[in-house]
Amino acid sequence: MKSAFASARTTALIGLAVAIAVLLFWLLGSGIDQLGLASLIARIIHVFAAILWVGMIWFVNFIQLAAVANADEAGRATLMKHIVPHVATIFRYASHLTLLSGVVLLMSTGYLFDRWVFKSAVYIPPMKIALLYAAVLAGLVMWVLVHFFIWPALQVVLGETEATAEQKAAARDRVRTCARINLILALPVVLIMVTASHI
Repeated sequence: MKSAFASARTTALIGLAVAIAVLLFWLLGSGIDQLGLASLIARIIHVFAAILWVGMIWFVNFIQLAAVANADEAGRATLMKHIVPHVATIFRYASHLTLLSGVVLLMSTGYLFDRWVFKSAVYIPPMKIALLYAAVLAGLVMWVLVHFFIWPALQVVLGETEATAEQKAAARDRVRTCARINLILALPVVLIMVTASHI
């Protein structure tokens, strides 16, 4: 039993296996059509990826940035070597997965290209469409910030891109500002996405 808790990866895989077993048990008992199954899988992946992404947004804003700012030189070097690159990797991949699964989910629920998926047009109330697409647009802005502003600036901060001291300072400010913008957008996006699928 101790080996199950030896690494976070092993423990997470056990949790995933349990979740899949429960899902299979439920599907075998109740059944589901192919489109419903695709939509369900897309939603599960989307929610999981969004949890990782938004979790990293909170971690960066409330823990990582404060830790880096308050650490001495040795502590800052340790954080930059062992923590920041791993957080950035999770951030990037979770944002890709959130975006791709979101597109599949929009298609499988009739919000996007409904005639490609369904035999007739899908009616969705206009206010619901407007709110959901506002959240989609905000999510796209968050994705752009991660890949075209935060990641390039972080490469400068980490020393992966050659830069002067002034350029590194500017890059640190850019990372902090974009992380704060993502924090502002995260709550409205999550609230609207959850509301759109439940009301």
